[in-house]
Amino acid sequence: MAKGSKTLEKTFEFFVFLVEPIVFFLFFFFSFFPFFLDITTADIGENVNVLSGIEIGKSPPNIRFVDIGNGSINLIPNSTKIVNCAVEIEDFDGEIDIKNVSAKFFHSTSFDNDVDDNNKHYTNNSCYINESYGDGNTVLANCLFDVWYYANAGIWNCSVVVDDYSNYEVNGSNITQVSSLLAVGLPSIINYGAVNSTYVSDESITEVINFGNVIINLSLSGYAVSEGDNLSMNCTLGSLKNISIKYEKYNLTASTPGSLTLSQFEAAYINLTSSPVVKKFGLNYRQNDTENEAFNSTYWRIYVPVGVAGSCSGNIVFGAAQSSES
Repeated sequence: MAKGSKTLEKTFEFFVFLVEPIVFFLFFFFSFFPFFLDITTADIGENVNVLSGIEIGKSPPNIRFVDIGNGSINLIPNSTKIVNCAVEIEDFDGEIDIKNVSAKFFHSTSFDNDVDDNNKHYTNNSCYINESYGDGNTVLANCLFDVWYYANAGIWNCSVVVDDYSNYEVNGSNITQVSSLLAVGLPSIINYGAVNSTYVSDESITEVINFGNVIINLSLSGYAVSEGDNLSMNCTLGSLKNISIKYEKYNLTASTPGSLTLSQFEAAYINLTSSPVVKKFGLNYRQNDTENEAFNSTYWRIYVPVGVAGSCSGNIVFGAAQSSES
């Protein structure tokens, strides 16, 4: 064999020696390549269905509703009215995940973060959570407020905050109407004392208290036995046994102390009437949470005509009429 042929043969054998391991390695690698990439080829075809999955962490609570009842809120004179802001809450981490429910109840002239004021802002930092309500993921929180009689009339907002142990915080709200309240407080009797016939009584000072939530004027009328009888008092003795309505009088702005003649009395005071008459009084409703300043004085006298004797009694009807200043 020629020398060149032997050289070529050795070169080829050397090439095969080098390439054969490489080819084997590549065949091995690509045969097992899917396993190296952690890919399964169990499903093969034109359309392959591949499963997917995820691990859910925590879920925020969901406020389903905030309910303040149907219709407007009617306050109670000289007292408080319990207002319930009921909140239905759902938490898919379970009802035990709900940490706290708080609420603010405030008038449209106020704001959520204002300080509490009985006229316009109330706070409940820990509403009662009823876990027996609904299923294991649902509770009902009752946010109660003791709302005073002098709380402002108008639109009120109940703003709720729900916190859970997963560090979520959610908010909800609803509005309602607080009705105007007209109410006055007075002593049970105006006692003129002992008055001789043909004399004018001493002045009796009677305080009127505004137990509502609007500025009021006064509606005044009187009767002895039945409404509209044109009498101020009915007496046990005497030939007349009745005192006419015109002899009982009042002043809503000024006191006139001391003894008065009939003419002086008639000049300084206004006749009471059998039919109600609204007089300007302008008594504001309470604004002070620690002391009731919503009162004003009225001044009363009566003239005793000839013909009546014994003990006399009658009725004065005080009514609250909303002032245009409200």
